[in-house]
Amino acid sequence: MRDEASGYEKRAAESAAAGVEEKRPPRGGDAPAPGSWSWTLNWDHVMFDTRGRVIEEPTKEDMARARVLIGSCPRNAEDVDRLVDEAGVEAIVCLQCSLCHAAMEIDWQSVRRRAIERGVMIVQVNVRDFDRLDQAKMLPEAVRKLAAFQAMGKRTYVHCTAGINRASLTVVGYLTFVKMFDLEAALHAVRTSRPQANPYVVSWEIARARLLAHRLEDIYLYSQVDAGGNTIDDGGDWIKRDLERAEKGVIAEVFKRAIDTDLSMYGALIEGDYQQQRH
Repeated sequence: MRDEASGYEKRAAESAAAGVEEKRPPRGGDAPAPGSWSWTLNWDHVMFDTRGRVIEEPTKEDMARARVLIGSCPRNAEDVDRLVDEAGVEAIVCLQCSLCHAAMEIDWQSVRRRAIERGVMIVQVNVRDFDRLDQAKMLPEAVRKLAAFQAMGKRTYVHCTAGINRASLTVVGYLTFVKMFDLEAALHAVRTSRPQANPYVVSWEIARARLLAHRLEDIYLYSQVDAGGNTIDDGGDWIKRDLERAEKGVIAEVFKRAIDTDLSMYGALIEGDYQQQRH
């Protein structure tokens, strides 16, 4: 992205090519003018009912319970205040890279400082905008950070620049890799929650293939041990069904162990900082 205007022109072109339609304005923050691709601070809530189905027409109570929000980037300390005061944000996953910050004239350190001052955990995962290969490479890292905040019980704001590509891809990755959603169900949930979302599915496919590379033994053992054998008696294409179930399980286990490790490290850092302050 050379500058702010060129980035929005490219997003508009890609969304039109993908058939993305903004069926409603964002539910939080300031909605852009109809048909406008300029920046405003705005967000949407990703919500599910007790059966794991996305809530398409949420109430205020539903939105208050949402644990994941997708939105555009905070550009200054005041935007961080709005996210805390209006959206109840407790953690932030920033998916912008230094090029994005330069193009948007964002002072990342001032944003980060205000988040810390407000008691908000914040992490940056550098992901290049419009770069499908880079998004594939960094997707597991972004998912781990979101999953760690979710494991901590934090109401998490996931943002890129516009809340269209990278942020929505990260939530799709979280739902599929960690929560074991089918891809289509995850896409439906994200696109319903954030109508302008346009995650690069090819990036997800590349990332998933890499997560499964050289894991044939793990997949076989999962199907036979963790999943309790085959489902041939259930009829249908049981081989495809069992393979997909095992692949999901193997990926979820990889992330579970990685997230447990991350939480252990975060705990050590927090405890170490606390001990230093005491002395």
